[in-house]
Amino acid sequence: MIDINDAEKALDYLKSTDKEAARLRALSGALDDMRKTMIALLYNEETEGSAADRLKKAEGSEHYKNHIESLRNANEEWYLIQNQRKSAELQIEMWRSINSNQRKGNI
Repeated sequence: MIDINDAEKALDYLKSTDKEAARLRALSGALDDMRKTMIALLYNEETEGSAADRLKKAEGSEHYKNHIESLRNANEEWYLIQNQRKSAELQIEMWRSINSNQRKGNI
């Protein structure tokens, strides 16, 4: 059974992770937005070959692979904190429901 201490801990967690959640979401979005820019920069570095060849080289470059890995890591961290925050929200909602039912005499 969830008690007031559990709900308070969940609320404290939500309050303490606001800034970090925003930072992770912004980082994830910025890295995703930067993918096309990264491809364009790498594409323009190549001077030989057809457009398709230059694009393949850009997508296969170590710089692009590192960027995609950074994006994956940022997304993973964002989804993790997002899920943890959702769990805390659900815990608070469950406490509210139980508390409401207890006041009404249903429990």
